[in-house]
Amino acid sequence: MPRVKRTLVLTVLIACSCAVLLLQLRFLRRHVHKPHILNPAGQLTTGHGQWQQTLKKFLELAQRHRMPLFLADVATLSHLTQDALQQHQGPPPPHQGPPPPHQGPLCSFLCSGRPVAAFALQASRWKYDAGFLLAAEQRGFELMEFRGEDPRLASFDSLSGEEIPLHFLFRLHGFVIQVVFLYERSGNYLWHGALRLKAGADRSFAPFTLLDYGRHAGAYDRPELVLTVLDGLDVRVPRNVSHFLAQQRHAHFLECRYREARGFLQLYPDDASPPALEFRRKAKALLHLAARALARIHVPFWISSGTCLGEPPPSPCRHPMTPDP
Repeated sequence: MPRVKRTLVLTVLIACSCAVLLLQLRFLRRHVHKPHILNPAGQLTTGHGQWQQTLKKFLELAQRHRMPLFLADVATLSHLTQDALQQHQGPPPPHQGPPPPHQGPLCSFLCSGRPVAAFALQASRWKYDAGFLLAAEQRGFELMEFRGEDPRLASFDSLSGEEIPLHFLFRLHGFVIQVVFLYERSGNYLWHGALRLKAGADRSFAPFTLLDYGRHAGAYDRPELVLTVLDGLDVRVPRNVSHFLAQQRHAHFLECRYREARGFLQLYPDDASPPALEFRRKAKALLHLAARALARIHVPFWISSGTCLGEPPPSPCRHPMTPDP
């Protein structure tokens, strides 16, 4: 009898172990993106082809709606060199296209091994078009839109509360494409806002920890863009890739506290006398000269002390590693 009981217990344990194993395999098949691995020959796998087709569908849709996107994905740009950028003035002729799979790797740049990609958009060059979002949904894309208050109006008491688009997330076949809106600020630089999930938002929509943009606001110099071909797709990229990536690493934007600044000026009115105005003019000219000289030799800097830090600035603050030009 004891032996029979042990056999029964062992049978039950084996059955339970098999059931748990089957559940784990089912979970892995549904949630783990195996396609993001190149095969030993470097050929395009099925998942890479699907990722490339997703990007192609999205970029064609953006081009049709005159959305001037440029590639801002850190992993992809990190693989680019100036020699790899085949610049041209327009799209390739119709007969040209990606070579068949047997001719070599087709997705050597855009298939970075991650299920996300980032593009940026200078908001002043595109009028918000709800038709674009509708067309994307009709093509199978799921959308999550993030909005926030326009900080360019924060310095005016009577102009606040207006919301502007900050980020778009498009999802298709488990892949996520992020579109970052860059807005022109008064200091002649581009700004993007932080990506913040509101209460009740679907936190499983995207792998948010993998997104390159949105943990905090950022500020950038206006990049010069060039049109190139990456993995058979027409894509705009920053001409100076290394400079753009260096800025991305340090582009932590700190907004000025306008309410405190206004309160300070009420207690201590601004000195508008000719000597004070001349002093501020010379101080700003000196800072601009220092910024240009240090940027020319790629030396990051920040203001650590002095009168300039004590004076409430008339324009929004930037991160100390990215001074106004």
